[in-house]
Amino acid sequence: MIVVDELPFRIVEGDGFKSFLSIACPRFHLPSRFTVRRDCLDLFNSMKRLLKNSFDKRTSRVCLTTNTWTSLQRVSYMVLTAHWIDDDWLLQKRIIKFCPISTHRGESIGQALEKCIRDWGIERVFTVTVDNASANGVGIEYLRKKLNHRNTCVANGKYMHMRCVAHVINLIVQEGVKHASRSVDRVRAAVRYIRASPLRMKKFYDRAKEEMIDTKARLQLDVPTRWNLTYMMLDVDAKYEHAFDSYVRDDNSFFLGLTVGDGVPTFDDWENV
Repeated sequence: MIVVDELPFRIVEGDGFKSFLSIACPRFHLPSRFTVRRDCLDLFNSMKRLLKNSFDKRTSRVCLTTNTWTSLQRVSYMVLTAHWIDDDWLLQKRIIKFCPISTHRGESIGQALEKCIRDWGIERVFTVTVDNASANGVGIEYLRKKLNHRNTCVANGKYMHMRCVAHVINLIVQEGVKHASRSVDRVRAAVRYIRASPLRMKKFYDRAKEEMIDTKARLQLDVPTRWNLTYMMLDVDAKYEHAFDSYVRDDNSFFLGLTVGDGVPTFDDWENV
């Protein structure tokens, strides 16, 4: 349960958990969080050995997907997932590495990938799927050269570098949205202003009730690099067009604050989005 539900180890020392188990299984002796931590780590190492042994015996190839990002603490991380077809012809996947990396530079990514597959004993790599960042191209080229030295690549690694289709679609949509970028920026700024204060939110939804806007959806704010979130923001927030018009008459700071930037959303903006 702790592993499946990703619960903290200290839950076993909580009063609620103790009370629950005293009723569900009175004779069970609860271990300490340190014992639970040790048992989980032992289980992880045991499963890792089994998976590593299966890679050693596997004659089919393994495909990899990887991604990198930077946390709010400015620490860069990389995740690596292995995908393969098992003996029953079922698609399997496992996260085999989650680690900090020094930088997002291509060579650093390539070195981290090469070290990971070497640690796991994975020799027969077919493809590595990444997004379109230029650093990833450098990283895959570094890995391709390393694997070619071992003569384990298909066609000398010609087909190793695969670009993530979802990321390509995201870039296409982002390019298509540019024709309405000014309108999208205005809506985004207006929503950000209102969501910044509980008082503003209350006043805004009061105006929405007065305008008899028939929706239970709450104002959405997107992440500009994710087109699906931008779509969700525009789809929901467009329903509040008249509430925005009403709100701007009641809050001078709203009008003045947005005028300094991209401006208040207009009728044409709502038509565009």
